[in-house]
Parts: sequence; structure tokens; C-alpha cells
Amino acid sequence: MSNKNIEKKKQQLAESVGEFIKLWGFKEIHGRVWVHIYLSKIPITAKELTEKLGVTKGLISITLSELVEYQVIEKVNTGNAKSPGYQSNTDLVRVIYNVLRNRELKMTTKIHDNILSLSNELDGVDPPMKEKLNKLSDMTNFAIESINQLLDNKTISTNRFKIIMKLIS
Repeated sequence: MSNKNIEKKKQQLAESVGEFIKLWGFKEIHGRVWVHIYLSKIPITAKELTEKLGVTKGLISITLSELVEYQVIEKVNTGNAKSPGYQSNTDLVRVIYNVLRNRELKMTTKIHDNILSLSNELDGVDPPMKEKLNKLSDMTNFAIESINQLLDNKTISTNRFKIIMKLIS
């Protein structure tokens, strides 16, 4: 296969990963950039990514910062201080754990805290809404516990999940 065909297939892969990663709440550009960094044999610079993806320098800069923040990639010295390279964190399990810990767990905890706050305001005011909030609280609490169990390499109770799903339906 020629280099041109390989690059074309790499672009197609990057686009499909970008589409998939949107389902996880990331931006498509995150997936596209990550694929190019992950498949690169050597650290790749922001300038190279800008050229490969045909996007602005600013978008690449923001995307790289966010991917570094989630520890999906890391900045490395290329010998040119003005143009660092980026390489992928190849421990994909650790990458997923970092995202779960630093994003999903925080978001789910915030949702749970907001449910409890609203529920406290409803004491004696709106029993039907309070009952619905209790169900949401159970569901989000289960999600928080499940994420923590996953991060601690423990088993998640599917029976409790089934019970909660029956409660909310």
C-alpha cells in the first residue's frame, strides 16, 4: 500500500474515532488528534498536526492542552523549546481510568449534589417531585459507587443496577 493510501486510511480512522469519541462527551477533534499522535512512531508537533488535520493552530493548541490535562497524551522535549512534541499515553486502561476519575466521577457527583440540594428545598412542599428526586439520587449514587468500584478494580453489582432501573421506570 502506498504512503498516500496509508495517510488516507489514517484520516478515515481519525474521523471515525472522532465521531465515536463525541458519544463520550469529548469533541471530535480530540479523537482525530489522538489517533495521529497514537499512531506516530515519534513525537509529533502541533505544527504537524495542524497540517495533517487542516485545522487552525488555535484549535490544535486548545485540543493538545485538554488531552494533556486528561493525561491521554504527554508533552515531550524534541530539542526545540518552541516546538514540543506530543506522544500518546499508551496505557489505555490508565487513560480510561483518568477520564473516569477526572471527568465522569466529578460530573456525576455534581449532579448528585444538585439533586440532594433541590430535594432538601422540597421538604414538605412537593412530595411527588421529592419521590422522583429520591429515585434520581439512588441512580446517581449507584453511578458514583460503580465508578469508584471500577477505579478500585472491584466488581459492580448488576443486581442493584436492575433494582434501580425498575425503580425509575
